[in-house]
Amino acid sequence: MKIERMEYDHAVGRRLLVGAFLAVLFALVAYIAYSFLAVLVFAVFLYYAVRPIHRSLVRFGLPRRIRAGLSIVLFGIPFVLLLGYTLAVVAIEIQELLDVYDVEATYVDQLLEGTDLAELDLAELQSLVTDAVTPDSAGVLLANLLEVVGLVSGALVQFLVLVVLTYYMLVDGPRLVEWLLATYDESGVARRYVRAVDPELSMTLFGNIVNVFVTAIAGVITFYTYNLLAPAAVAVPYPGLIAALAGIGSLIPVVGIKLVYIPVVGLLAATAWSTGDLSLLVPVAGLLVASAVVVDFIPDFFIRAHISGDATHTGMLLVAYVVGPVVFGFYGLFLAPILLILVINGISVLVPFVLSGETEGMRQATLQEYQ
Repeated sequence: MKIERMEYDHAVGRRLLVGAFLAVLFALVAYIAYSFLAVLVFAVFLYYAVRPIHRSLVRFGLPRRIRAGLSIVLFGIPFVLLLGYTLAVVAIEIQELLDVYDVEATYVDQLLEGTDLAELDLAELQSLVTDAVTPDSAGVLLANLLEVVGLVSGALVQFLVLVVLTYYMLVDGPRLVEWLLATYDESGVARRYVRAVDPELSMTLFGNIVNVFVTAIAGVITFYTYNLLAPAAVAVPYPGLIAALAGIGSLIPVVGIKLVYIPVVGLLAATAWSTGDLSLLVPVAGLLVASAVVVDFIPDFFIRAHISGDATHTGMLLVAYVVGPVVFGFYGLFLAPILLILVINGISVLVPFVLSGETEGMRQATLQEYQ
């Protein structure tokens, strides 16, 4: 009996030692993941954004690795580059706008930090762009060579991690999830949770979020093209910033985008009227039509109407979109909706299992049932 007790104690000790080793490993992985949190969150978004394209390529009989590569090259990388360009333009225009009103530099720095994606210093990027157009830009770049190399290499590392994570989530993600569920989910509740969360994330991230950025990009193209053709007296002020606001406004169905471009068009019309040159109203009217069609109707009709879901309450999603960037910075725009969906489905699937062992979950009532 004493020998069996000693063997039991040794076995428990070995298990505790292995458990401590695993705890250290998981702590290190968590620390690394936290250091790349923005990239991880954006990789999840990009995965759900390109996954429909990855799946649509099955019809051509291509292997999954080739499909993953084509999906990232055809959509993922161009979208990331357009997003980075749009963020840089918006950051620069916000800086210019605040400089006009002599806003203190501390507020500018906080705002730029809030729009920081993957630890890319947008304020420093603006400084480099400004120096590049000055006569002594070559001397400035040479003097700050190490700083420029550090900035660019850091951005490239983040970009590489993003692409690699997205690629392997497309290739091996479903198999990894299936292996984890088959190995550790005896009750089946985790499988139900994954099946509830996965389509909801797909609809929310690929629908609503993509709609935001497509609308913003359409606004950038529309407003900058208009400024190239229209007289300076009725040019759109800060077109990149207004396009970004239009993208954010698209989160509010029907009226959100109109709350952005209609006041801008009204302001330009008032400006044209005050100059006494009524011919200036013609390009303003053209801006109204272009904004209504290109920025408002087309993205809303072809994206929201076809790929956006409504399983999660629109009001709760809107609050998540607003609160996320305030709490977490720019990547909070993706993280907050993800957390919201995880919590909502956790309440409907996991809470009954925790409280009563129920594996089938409770039926969720909808607001329409109480009207």
